[in-house]
Amino acid sequence: MRAFVKQQALPFLASLAGLERLIAGTKEPLINVFYHTVSDVYLPHIAPLYRPRNTKEFERDLDFLLQHFQPVDAHEVLLHVRNEKRIEKPSFHLSFDDGLREVYEIAMPVLLRKGVHATVFVNSGFVDNRDLFFRYKAALIAGIYPEIEEEVLNINYTERNCLDGRAQESGIYFNDFLQKQQPYLTSGQLKAWKKNGFTIGAHSEDHPQYALIPEAEQVAQTLNSCDFVQKEFAETERYFAFPFSAAGVSDCFFEKIRNSVDLTFGISGIHTAHGGRYTDRIDMETYGKNAEKCIQRAYMTRFLKQIRS
Repeated sequence: MRAFVKQQALPFLASLAGLERLIAGTKEPLINVFYHTVSDVYLPHIAPLYRPRNTKEFERDLDFLLQHFQPVDAHEVLLHVRNEKRIEKPSFHLSFDDGLREVYEIAMPVLLRKGVHATVFVNSGFVDNRDLFFRYKAALIAGIYPEIEEEVLNINYTERNCLDGRAQESGIYFNDFLQKQQPYLTSGQLKAWKKNGFTIGAHSEDHPQYALIPEAEQVAQTLNSCDFVQKEFAETERYFAFPFSAAGVSDCFFEKIRNSVDLTFGISGIHTAHGGRYTDRIDMETYGKNAEKCIQRAYMTRFLKQIRS
């Protein structure tokens, strides 16, 4: 029943209401949208996890967004959610998680051509291809051995070390993959990204599931990655996107990072909380087939929540 509501009922209701009415009804002029990457080729570390937009799909998404919203940068989002300078016209901020190299090679030229600002959230432990996200390790194993796909893709952050053993048994060498494929952005690419007017934010050190780690580690992962971004790329404002989601994060966590992080981002649609220290984003890769479906569904979900509250 829940799947039917998400996949069919919500999009149908949203299309009936129309985007303009939903924006007016929710009184939410600002949306944050995010992707991980854009690719026209098969990516073995991603394929078992989700399907990225290709270049044409990404451009169509941007065209839809630009037709209905104006692009804003991270600083404007910060001022809006803190009620320091409210955004009145329908607007969007675009971001990318995980710091994958296609963001620089494929997405950035499109963004520059269309005049869209964006933020890339990077894991400090993965920049320059120093290590590989445990879910990408699982995906590489699953791609070669589909008979154990479900098993390896269910391995969580606390169990991640077993993936290295599985890989060695299977003749998969993650260091070789990192060196040959270079899946992550380099420091040089990130500096060029910033030089082109874009923003860099933090995404933890090694992408843990925060619900599975102690609060002290949550804080350390957050602050250490923010310190890295500020030191390496001279970002004056400290932005942080939760890896996976903000599930398992308490009010106490937000108090502990209050004076050290300017704004945090989640993945649950359209929502602001924790006194303007947290704002959600729309997942453009899993929320719908295209930008229109994703955004209409997110607005309808927000509208229904407001009615119930």
